[in-house]
Amino acid sequence: MLLLEQKVRKVLEVSPKDISSGGFLFSLKNNSEKHMNRNDVLFSESYAAAQSLKNVWTRLASTYGCIMIVLYQKTLTIKPHWFAKWLISLLGLDLCHEIPITNIRGVTEMGKWFSYGKIELHFVTIDGENQRILLYMKKYREFIDTTKNAIYQNGYL
Repeated sequence: MLLLEQKVRKVLEVSPKDISSGGFLFSLKNNSEKHMNRNDVLFSESYAAAQSLKNVWTRLASTYGCIMIVLYQKTLTIKPHWFAKWLISLLGLDLCHEIPITNIRGVTEMGKWFSYGKIELHFVTIDGENQRILLYMKKYREFIDTTKNAIYQNGYL
């Protein structure tokens, strides 16, 4: 049990005190919002899906309804909900990203997948690596327009 608790702490980035007290959900919420003001949010979708195109392994998995996408004035955050974060991290699916707007190279509509719009997001990682992720969202057109507008306002399109 101790090993499992250590893995949970590492993946969720919470302290042992938070886990033992049951307060780690509150801590997660505070950690994710600590650097952003709610007024900075340009777009948000809570139950999206995503698929990393980094390698063959990450292409095999998708995360229906497990991904949160939040576009701030300077950053795009793609991350799994708390209930899926540990599994996505454990499997190495490459779906936790905080991308500066200046690193986004393209947002392309790829069609529809059931009731979701399929979008390919092309960006450069902090390490300078080109990367692509497929995002599946209900409000996909709003996301494309808002993202392109944010890129334009930052002078990078």
